[in-house]
Amino acid sequence: MKRQIPSIRYLIFKDHSFYKKLKELLGYYPRNPEIFHVAFTHKSATLKQGNGKSINNERLEYLGDAILDAVIAEYLYHYYPSQKEGFLTKLRARIVSRDQLNQLAMELGLDDYIVSYVHTRDIKNIYGNALEALIGAIFIDGGYKRTKKFILKQIIDKRLDINNIENENTDFKSQIIEWAQKNKQKLTFLNEELESDNPGQSFAAQILLNNRPVGEGEGTSKKEAQQKAAKQALKKKDLMQLGHS
Repeated sequence: MKRQIPSIRYLIFKDHSFYKKLKELLGYYPRNPEIFHVAFTHKSATLKQGNGKSINNERLEYLGDAILDAVIAEYLYHYYPSQKEGFLTKLRARIVSRDQLNQLAMELGLDDYIVSYVHTRDIKNIYGNALEALIGAIFIDGGYKRTKKFILKQIIDKRLDINNIENENTDFKSQIIEWAQKNKQKLTFLNEELESDNPGQSFAAQILLNNRPVGEGEGTSKKEAQQKAAKQALKKKDLMQLGHS
């Protein structure tokens, strides 16, 4: 039997508490609650309109990503009046990293809103993607000023420690490359694109130290997989011994 997927309008009227939840989350009653249902609709639960148009949160995610970058960039520009472009770019990248956005989304309770036909635990970035889609929806519904206010109040002021993020080095790949160069060790990164039904894992990476495996990782991008492999390798207490064996 063909699965019946409820329409956006049905979901809205079925759950009247959604309005109240949105008010608590956003700080205002949205003019267009439908756009927020779209923001929390993962592509696995794509809705089909009568005209055949597919609806999920990917387009809003794209929009929210750009707006979040702009607001964070402006904030850091004023927060660090003497820092150069390179420093600001790296710090912004840490703030909007997948791991950081996933954590922020969980703290905001977005996991209670997401509509998905796959287990969310199997798609790691589903939470961070939903946060970006939410930001895109706020922009569509309330404009840039309201979106900026939400990001500053709910994300930066309440849930981010900028100074702590500044001092935390999460570029594990650069760390292990620097270590290998300093200690004159041969470091090799092996990458593989995975064939899997799990949309949360698309690439695998392995790190070889003098042709011996020391770290492995999987992710939705080659960069993410390499970072995970490097992080695993750096945790090995016998890394130096492996390097000289």
